[in-house]
Amino acid sequence: MIRVLAAPLDPDNDEARRWAEQELSESDYQPPEPSWLDRFGDRLWEWIADNVFGWFGGSDTLRVIVIVLAIALVLGLVIAVVRHLRRNPRIPRSTGTAPSGQVLSGPARSAADFRSDADAAFTAGHYDSCVLAAVRALARGGIERGLLADEPSLTAHEVSVDLGPRFPEHDAALRSATDLFDAIAYGDRHASAESARAILELERSVSSARPSETEPSRPRRLAVPR
Repeated sequence: MIRVLAAPLDPDNDEARRWAEQELSESDYQPPEPSWLDRFGDRLWEWIADNVFGWFGGSDTLRVIVIVLAIALVLGLVIAVVRHLRRNPRIPRSTGTAPSGQVLSGPARSAADFRSDADAAFTAGHYDSCVLAAVRALARGGIERGLLADEPSLTAHEVSVDLGPRFPEHDAALRSATDLFDAIAYGDRHASAESARAILELERSVSSARPSETEPSRPRRLAVPR
């Protein structure tokens, strides 16, 4: 059997150099293109070197101090933002709810107005809106009857605490209603048809019931005359 062997490669120096240059010119050997972030960082560093470092007359020590202070400033801003977000979490709330736990806000409306809103929302199947309007009807009704203080800061919790002793047979239901109000307005809870119907009936029962002479356990604020 005859074997044919390839002639050995024996380039001279110039040809070997050309081969190497051709091989290294392939894309596999080329460095990756810098990203826009890399280019931005390079330009920012060049600007700092040309403008900021020039203020210190080329002192390496002062340059280091400037870099350390800049890093400390950035870290301080990041820590401040994180602490602010932790202290002020974003609370989901339904459209039209009062801020800071208030049960009533905006233009003054009567208990009958809120009651009408609650009935309309229930008919439309908007049970969250129904609960919010019904509890506001409870609050406004208590104010109109002189049982609650007419203050902008009045909360749903205060409504149940103040009205509960005046309507002891509805005390537990009042607390449940105002708890659900807060959970819907300032949390992520949703009302069911049953819970919305129960609070509608509670509002009607309280509005037609005669209050007890028993005062709330805590000092009650005086109602502000309108």
